[in-house]
Amino acid sequence: MPAFTRNIKIEMDWIDSSTFEVVGTLDDNVHSLSATLRVGFPDFVIKEAASEITRMPYPGFCQGATGAIVRLVGLRIGKGFRKSLGEALGGAQSCNHLHTLVNDMGASAFQMNYLAAKQKPDVELIMKEISDNPGKRRQTVLEWMPQLRNSCYVFSEASDCLFESDK
Repeated sequence: MPAFTRNIKIEMDWIDSSTFEVVGTLDDNVHSLSATLRVGFPDFVIKEAASEITRMPYPGFCQGATGAIVRLVGLRIGKGFRKSLGEALGGAQSCNHLHTLVNDMGASAFQMNYLAAKQKPDVELIMKEISDNPGKRRQTVLEWMPQLRNSCYVFSEASDCLFESDK
């Protein structure tokens, strides 16, 4: 049995066609905290942010760190988010564990682009037709979600050459 275990769970769902909610929890041997973000779509601007710490090493003190989460309202999840998040939740005015949780929530929030694209008519049929062609599948995904360009190795401009024979 390990001496220390940490679990982070993130769940997302649509509130309406232009807003989704991200709920995250972090639980380990010492801490239990949660955060909720309401995020605009497709702009990914945080509309609301809240957090709670229910297990901590310094009850009555650690909860003061949750107040910093309101600094996230108005921030856009996307390029530069980690830096802005560090400025808002990093350091002595917040909680390192809250920062870790919200960082993972921001990274996960980007998946809503994929879920929104899947709601388009005939997506399943199109993806099935091109399932054996990684280059065509990649190009189709980039057409649906241009914001993925340069977001990772597969969608980077530098990797275009890897998929040229599949187009």
